[in-house]
Amino acid sequence: MNEQVTNSALARSFLWLGITVTLFFILHIGQKLIIPLILAVFIWYLINALSFAIRKLKVRGKSLPAPFRYMASVAIIVGILSVFFNLITQNVSAVVRVAPQYQAKIGPLIDKVYSWFPFDEPPPIREFVGQFDFANVVRDVAAALGTLAGSAGLISIYVIFLFLEQRSFSPKIKAITAGNLHESEVAKIIEEIDKDTRTYIGVKTFTSLTTGFVSWGIMAAVGLDFATFWGMLIFFFNYIPTIGSILATAFPSLLALIQFDSPLPIISVIGGITATQMMIGSFLEPRLLGSSLNLSPLVILLSLGLWGTLWGIPGMFLCVPITVIAVIILSHFPQTRPIAILLSGDGNVKGPENRF
Repeated sequence: MNEQVTNSALARSFLWLGITVTLFFILHIGQKLIIPLILAVFIWYLINALSFAIRKLKVRGKSLPAPFRYMASVAIIVGILSVFFNLITQNVSAVVRVAPQYQAKIGPLIDKVYSWFPFDEPPPIREFVGQFDFANVVRDVAAALGTLAGSAGLISIYVIFLFLEQRSFSPKIKAITAGNLHESEVAKIIEEIDKDTRTYIGVKTFTSLTTGFVSWGIMAAVGLDFATFWGMLIFFFNYIPTIGSILATAFPSLLALIQFDSPLPIISVIGGITATQMMIGSFLEPRLLGSSLNLSPLVILLSLGLWGTLWGIPGMFLCVPITVIAVIILSHFPQTRPIAILLSGDGNVKGPENRF
């Protein structure tokens, strides 16, 4: 009897392993179709979130008509994305052109820092920096963004069909759960998941925009080179918690150390950007979200490695939003709630502990 149980458990383990491997293989080979679909869902949620916010605006005591709200939301998002991609395209070539000059100054800067400390054997930072090609990193990021921009047509088609199907989602779910004892509970859970996901995407986009705009203002006021480019990167990097914030702070700070000789602008850039990240990331964002949706730093690293391997740089930008949304969904079901708690940073996840 025990042998049969063991064999059954092994068979299930191999079955799940095979399903997992197959799933990741499909995700890898189908990335040209799947990535635009995920971005379309992201934009669809963002349009709905913006439309919901516009609905709160009253004209003579009445909300704006739904078609007007959606058209205004689409126009705002398309306009913002167009400005972002145009600014990045205009600045990338200039950044790549001067990147070798900046990188050549890093070595002497490291030697200067070494002279401030009584190292018996200095750490091999210079050798590490020498292997890092900043120009290639900028090219890779720009190429990834260019690929996403090139998929705008396919993404638009996906978004259109999502809106065409939007009204039929609820009837389909009701038809699937018809006759189920927990039909009302299932509908309530789906409504909560939709609300939490829409809130997360909307708030994260708003806080990323705010962080990028404030950081750009600080860098432009000080006179940092390519302030607009860094502001755009800060916006995109802010979708990656912890690691994204560190990278968004590190690159402009390093450039400030290289570009300026006096300490005041260096302190202004480093202190201003760091303070902005801390104020918005630690205070404003949690207040707007209303609950902690943070991930474990280890989960973020593993997620970056996994999705980066599968989809390259687009996967690194999309991995954390995908994981956070997965945590939101998992937290609403008692069977999967422990997984959501393990993935979270502090074990505080929103959702009922016992539903059924």
